[in-house]
Amino acid sequence: SQTLEATGIADDIERSGRYQPLRLRLYRMDREMQRREMRALGASPDYVVGSVHALTEDGSLLIASASGSQLGPLASGAGQVIFVIGAQKIVSDVATGMRRIYEYCYPLEDARARRAYGVPSGVNNILIVNKVMTPSRVTAIIVKERLGF
Repeated sequence: SQTLEATGIADDIERSGRYQPLRLRLYRMDREMQRREMRALGASPDYVVGSVHALTEDGSLLIASASGSQLGPLASGAGQVIFVIGAQKIVSDVATGMRRIYEYCYPLEDARARRAYGVPSGVNNILIVNKVMTPSRVTAIIVKERLGF
């Protein structure tokens, strides 16, 4: 998440020693020999901290993903979800949020992925959360500055 990078949250989670970041653990695992274990670990973490690509005025959250791997935990697998959302991501409705994903976020993420990994990105999966069945499970923090894509 570019939002978590910009705020220093990602660095704090991964380097402070106060947390046990799953991402670093997964990077150290052998993809061929431990693929099933990696999938199980990633599907139901205790906490997920991330961002969204759009937040509608009536509260829908839109998250796009190339692989989709993070979407299951956001929808239901994670115990707690914390979203940090730059105020520029607020849009009037879902249709405007979808346009924001395709016309604004995707080109920026595609360029970032090509620089970072040498491969293109893609809007291959989109999660739209209209209502959370367990309200205390998801926390959205809106930051009044331009953060992330």
